[in-house]
Parts: sequence; structure tokens; C-alpha cells
Amino acid sequence: MENVFIKKVKDNRIFIIILVFGIFFRFWKLQEFFTFNFDEEYQALLAWEQVKNLHPIWIGVSASNVGYYLGPGFTYLNAFLFYISKDPVILALSGSAFGIVTLCIIYFVTAKIFSKKAAIFSALIYACSTFIAYFDRRFWNPTPIAFISVMILYSLFKAKKDSRWLILSVTLMGLSLHIHLSLLAFWPVIILAIISKIFEYIKKPYSTNYNYFQPILTIFLSIIGFLFVTFPLLIFDINHNFDNLLMPLRFISKSISNFRSAGYFWPNLKLFFDTLSHMFFLKPYTNIQDEFGLGIHGTKSPAYLALIVFSLVILVWMIKISIKKRECRLLLLSMFSFIFVFLTYSTGGVEYFLLGFMALFIIGVGIFLSRMPNFVSLPLIAIYIMLNFYTLLTTQQEQFGLKARKNLIGKIMPLVGNKSYYLETRTRDKRKYHSAGGWRYLFKVYGKTPTQSHADDYFGWIYQDEISKEKPEMRVIISEYPTQINQKPIAEFNEGVYYGYIIENQ
Repeated sequence: MENVFIKKVKDNRIFIIILVFGIFFRFWKLQEFFTFNFDEEYQALLAWEQVKNLHPIWIGVSASNVGYYLGPGFTYLNAFLFYISKDPVILALSGSAFGIVTLCIIYFVTAKIFSKKAAIFSALIYACSTFIAYFDRRFWNPTPIAFISVMILYSLFKAKKDSRWLILSVTLMGLSLHIHLSLLAFWPVIILAIISKIFEYIKKPYSTNYNYFQPILTIFLSIIGFLFVTFPLLIFDINHNFDNLLMPLRFISKSISNFRSAGYFWPNLKLFFDTLSHMFFLKPYTNIQDEFGLGIHGTKSPAYLALIVFSLVILVWMIKISIKKRECRLLLLSMFSFIFVFLTYSTGGVEYFLLGFMALFIIGVGIFLSRMPNFVSLPLIAIYIMLNFYTLLTTQQEQFGLKARKNLIGKIMPLVGNKSYYLETRTRDKRKYHSAGGWRYLFKVYGKTPTQSHADDYFGWIYQDEISKEKPEMRVIISEYPTQINQKPIAEFNEGVYYGYIIENQ
């Protein structure tokens, strides 16, 4: 038994090293780097209501301002974690852990479909991409996009030989409606796979040994799987004239119109090129707030032409080899479906819409590097790892992270004591709370629930029972910059970029 274990370790020692890299990129300074902003708070508040009072809900968060509500699946997952601990640290642990699971899946799938050498390169790129690691350090509904994308790819690949795998493909597509609409990019690929199987069934000569009942059963179980995971959304739509269910059709129509008029096409194309560069390298001394445009920030890393050209060369190369290599066609088709959906996205894209594409493209990069001579590929991957380590080690996210916010609350609450207080947030862009989100839930967890707050205008419908109509005794003001107070503060504190002021509520 011991010899078998040692042999397994020796056979997988390179992947174990990659796993160590991936863990370091995602767990180093976990609390200091974890972001808890408006989006995370929105999800957390919905989940906490389930902890307070477990009850069926039919929808989750709204999806990217397109008039569609995602399913409640991620809210239930968030609530399960809050049952364990209401401290957002558990979200930081879960987000990073999900990134490690995705890393393992990328390695496993690439090795199964293509080669172990390609799997090693793909896993190394995913493990050591600072850009990808930044995403993995967040915990919000797009978190599982990369994982689901790779799993759908694998299920479609397996379905070529055994159509029963389409049950998993279609079920995962139903699950995607709880995660993010960018995953709808897989529908054309799945439909083509189903059509291909239908023609294969029609052309198959009659045989008494062939189970003709199996295709019908596969279709039936696929529909059952899809309906099962989308059941809450169906209940919601039955009570709302199917407006939510019909939204994707409206969105596709609008996207086609946008593609014809080139409305958001060029800005989205530029952002796509930026992503091709960022996934390989971010400038040193950057931070998550700037790279993802969180709060009042948005000074992103520049896009490097050499990295964009390198990425485009890989895409062109994959088109070329897919002519002969059938297994590459499915990967390429899935990637280009993501690209098309992103470029025609009618309300303007952001980089996390490309998370599914990035996971698939990284597999493509791994294949490309595995076909190159070692004296070329190994120095390239070594330089890539060193540059990304440098970016990670110089990351300046501590000043914005969860630990800084927690420390500031710890300084404020002893002076607030048992008095009621109003929580006010101030920002340079003059938005009342959107660019300063996260604070109300954090005060609730690490201190005491505010009597009233700026967050109430956005999220008060979620926690109506926690809002008091009585005038609070004190006012706590939180700002990302020193701010002028009209009256003399009782006390003022600073932690990271954050400033906190306590005054009498006049």
C-alpha cells in the first residue's frame, strides 16, 4: 500500500509542485487581499436572510443590468457557508479553494483529452496567473464560471463516444443560470453536438444489437436534469408571465442588432485584447481594486502588444491544427462562441465575462507550448512564472482588504458601545453607497448592526426587520480619503486607505 502511494506521488510530482504554486497564489495574505465590496455584500445579505429564516427563494441576484435574475443556487451556497460561520473569511477560503478545484479539473481534463505535457503547461499557466488568482480570491456568483466551462467541455468531448454525457452537459447549462449568463455561449456548441448525434442516429444502419431506446432516454433525462436545476426559476416565471425566461431571447436579438450596428463591438474588442494580455501579466505594485475597477478605482495594467500578438498566434495556430485534430475543434468552437457573445454584448462588457473563455484558452496555450521544443517552451514558462510571482509579491491590496476594514471597525466600536448609530459612507464619485459597498454587513459581523445606513436605499428591502425608525444617537462616517466633517468628531481613525469618524447625530 505504501509503495503504491509513493509511486502515485512520483508519477504526479510535477502536478504537486504546480498545486503548491496555485495554493500560494490564492491563499497568501488571504484576509489582507480579500475584497468585500458592493457585489459581495449584495450576495451576502441575501444569503444571511436564509441563515436567519430558511425559506424557499426563486431568484438570486440580477444579471449585469439586462433585466434578468439568476437562480438562487449561489445564494444557497453562500448561506450554507454562513451557517458554518458568518465571518466573511469563510468566503475568502471558499473562493480560493474553488480556484484550486478548477486548477485540478483543468489538469485532469487536458490530460484526458490532449496530453499530460499539455496538462502540465495549462495547469502552470492557470496556477501562476496573477490575473486569474485575483478572480479566484473573490467570492461572488461568477466564481464557478471557469470550473463549469471546463466541465461542459469535458462532458461534450465524452459525449462524442457516449451520448449519455449530454445529460451532464445540459444539466450544467441549467446550473449556469444560477451562475452567470456568459455561460450561455455554450448553447450553440451543445445544440450542434445534439444535432450531430441525431444525424448519427439516423444514419446508423438497423441492428438488433443497438439500443434504440437509449437516445430517447438521453433526451428525456437531459430535459429532467435541466428542469430540476432550473425549477426555482420556472416557479418564478410562472408567477411573472415568463418575463425572466424570455429575457435571453430578447438579449440575443439585441446582441445581433448591436453586432450589425457595431454599437459596443469596438470597445468590447479592445477589452478582449486587454484580457489576452492581462491573463499573462499584470504590472507590479498593482491591486485588485484597480484591476477590476472596484469602488472609485480603475487604473488597470496596460495591455502589452507582444502578449496580444502571442495570444492571437495561438488562436490562429489552433484553427490550423483543428483541421486535422478533431479533439481541438470542440475546444476552438467553444472559445469562439465565448468571443462572439462577448463582442456583441449589448450593454458593454467587463473582463470577468471572459472567465469561461480564459479557462478554455489556457488549455489551448498548454497544447501550443507542449508542441514547441523544450528549449523554447521551458524558458518561456519560467519567465512567465517569475514575472507573475513578482507581481503577486508586490501586490498592494492590503490597504483595501478585509483585514484593514475589520481593524477599522475594531477601533470604532468600543467608542460607539451600546448606542444606536447611523452608518454613512462617503466617496469621491458622489455615489451614495455603490462605490463604498460592503461596510454595513461588516459592521454587523465585526461590531453591531447599524440602526440605519446608506446601504438601506439599496439593500433595505432584504433586511427590513433590521431598520429602525427611531433617530440614531450617533453617526459613523466611513471614507476612502480624509473628509471634512461639519462638526467636531468625537474620534477619528485610519486603517489602510480607510478613515472612520464618530460624531453625535444631530
